Amino acid sequence: MTTTLIMILVLIVLIALLAIRLPIYAALGVTSAFGILLLQGVDGLGAVPSVFFDRMSGFTLVAAPLFILMGEIIFRSGMGSDIYTLASKWLSGLKGSLGMASVAACAIFGALCGVSVAGAATIGKFAIPEMLSRGYDRRLATGCVAAAGSLALLIPPSVGLILYGTVAEVSVGLLFIAGVIPGILLAFLMMAYVFLVAHFNPQSVGQEELEPVTWGERWQALWHVLPSLLLIAVVLGVIYTGVATPTEAAAIGCIGALLVAALRGRMSFRAMNRMLRDSMLNSGMILIILANALLFGYLLTRLRIPQELAMFLTSWDMAEWVILLGIIGLLVVMGMFLDSVSVILIATPLLLPAVKAMGYDPIWFGIILAITCEIGVITPPIGLNLFVIKGIASDDVTLSDVVRGAAPFIGVLGVGLFLLILFPGLVLWLPFL
Repeated sequence: MTTTLIMILVLIVLIALLAIRLPIYAALGVTSAFGILLLQGVDGLGAVPSVFFDRMSGFTLVAAPLFILMGEIIFRSGMGSDIYTLASKWLSGLKGSLGMASVAACAIFGALCGVSVAGAATIGKFAIPEMLSRGYDRRLATGCVAAAGSLALLIPPSVGLILYGTVAEVSVGLLFIAGVIPGILLAFLMMAYVFLVAHFNPQSVGQEELEPVTWGERWQALWHVLPSLLLIAVVLGVIYTGVATPTEAAAIGCIGALLVAALRGRMSFRAMNRMLRDSMLNSGMILIILANALLFGYLLTRLRIPQELAMFLTSWDMAEWVILLGIIGLLVVMGMFLDSVSVILIATPLLLPAVKAMGYDPIWFGIILAITCEIGVITPPIGLNLFVIKGIASDDVTLSDVVRGAAPFIGVLGVGLFLLILFPGLVLWLPFL
């Protein structure tokens, strides 16, 4: 049987399994085993445990469950309310201050937990009722939180970047540092959009007049959040200075998060049991998808699909940036139907060889991939953040309100993508400084 026919059969099986809503890890695993069986026979299946062990035993990968645990501790410790209070007080007096504070709070919280759904849910619980009580338009109030929650996919310590680094075999530490400037840029672009909407359409922010905030109140709010900000600085600082690897930094972050939670009086045996249980479940879900995605990547390599795709794309008589835009479009479409973890793990082994063949840096592409995943979590029909926000919002907020509110932020993320394509130094300057 020719490799071309095997490739076609493999793709048909994968699409069919996804269409019947088989879990993504199972679909990847069954498809991979099927392809290996066709390509190498029964003896070829001996590669399955070898791939699992060789690729899943790396020390760097330990960072993923540790950062998930750190995020779970942060999520359960109630830091979200203090972070939102800090942002709202420091931005008080500006038009659209509550909306901009929601974006800023999501960005800060994303730097603590690394999971977009957690950021959107935590900040949304405080921010959305406050904005609605001040007369904010339901679409703007829910849309800005849904979109800003996605920043956790890019701002370190992003679990998505850890997975990309593992599959792409690039430094997770450099990916973390590369995500800092783009993360800040996208947060400011979102805040600028909220400010412009508030300026040109004052009705969208209702009666936002707030009580005057003194500088003493601002500094007091900062004091309450200072341990969390120091934790971010320590985790990123030890990675950037080379004092610790991302895995070691994740362990430091877990210890720091436990200390912060204990200082807040949020630690108990029951709370710790729940944190460990949820972290174990989330880590297991992500790692089993990763294991089967690595097996799928092994099959693709044996079929020479990435190499052939790279040769096919580079043979086109088109500018490289046009091909890149096509790749980004494909990633956005994948994000509309798959979760961000699946997009990263499926697309990386398939598309990275073509991207590298066109001369693009794999670290830069990792950041671009993360942003396309951000677009995916706020795009129907499988936009997870949209459903999370609908779940925590009041009953008078419809899913349509959330979707239409998040839609303009897809354009904002598109502007950010354009700037990073036009000026790749925004990604690559800091990690290679």
